[in-house]
Amino acid sequence: MKLALTYIKLAKDLQELTSHGSKSFPVALYETVLRLDRTDFLPLHWHKEIQFVYVKTGRILYRVGHESFVLEAGEGLFVNAGRFHEGKPFEVDEAIFYCINVDPSMLAGHEESIIATQFVLPYVIEGRRSFVKLSDDVACEIEAVAKLLKERKQFYELKVWRGLLHIWESLLEQSALMEEQLSISNIVQHERVKQMIDYLHTHFMEKVLLDELAAHVFLSRAECSRFFKKMVGMTVFEYLLHYRLQKSMELLRNKELSITEIAVETGFSTVSFYIEKFKGYTGYTPYAYRKAFL
Repeated sequence: MKLALTYIKLAKDLQELTSHGSKSFPVALYETVLRLDRTDFLPLHWHKEIQFVYVKTGRILYRVGHESFVLEAGEGLFVNAGRFHEGKPFEVDEAIFYCINVDPSMLAGHEESIIATQFVLPYVIEGRRSFVKLSDDVACEIEAVAKLLKERKQFYELKVWRGLLHIWESLLEQSALMEEQLSISNIVQHERVKQMIDYLHTHFMEKVLLDELAAHVFLSRAECSRFFKKMVGMTVFEYLLHYRLQKSMELLRNKELSITEIAVETGFSTVSFYIEKFKGYTGYTPYAYRKAFL
């Protein structure tokens, strides 16, 4: 049985490195199947594109920033550019959803045009609203655009562009994007959590001490722990464990490294501890996981 965990190639600060669409048509559709028994998940990440989500079947626990909520089948979501987000099945065996990633330039056109300066770019800058749960009508439009992208019939690019513009217009008309800008303190918080994550990604192969992480972002030990849990949704060491396991998954695709070498490379104190945590995380031993992919 082939495994089908959901992978996204990420930079150290969790920016997604995937190119979405092309320079001439910067729109990409992803139809993602999340299975609870395969430990499928959409890992915490961010990207410069805005994103429209539509849930086809099942239920998804979605997180944007420090806010979590459940999306039901038929519901839609807008995620702004540059915002941390993740998703996983919620109380169901399987969930299927569309993600449409769109470079804001697709909607804005020339950066000095009135469309860009008045109707698009002011709403996707840092500090603006992080996400919007969409009305039923707009969610249906997301599904329609997804179908156009799947079928790719003649003139689909024009139809997709027209559909996305109408969706954006609807959000503006409903004042869904009109919330006041985030306070300076909130912007600082988002920057701080990025610094913390970057520190963990830089030092994951080493023994990480909470005191050193706290000092790196000028917080007390207790405040560092509380702040990270609030912003990311898990403790510092839960996150670090997940990141080490994800890095080990990448290395398991390399035939040249032994299981022992991978455990050392990803910061685990012993091989037995690594195997135990890997199996608890995926349901498979590292050996069985490697065999399924090679």
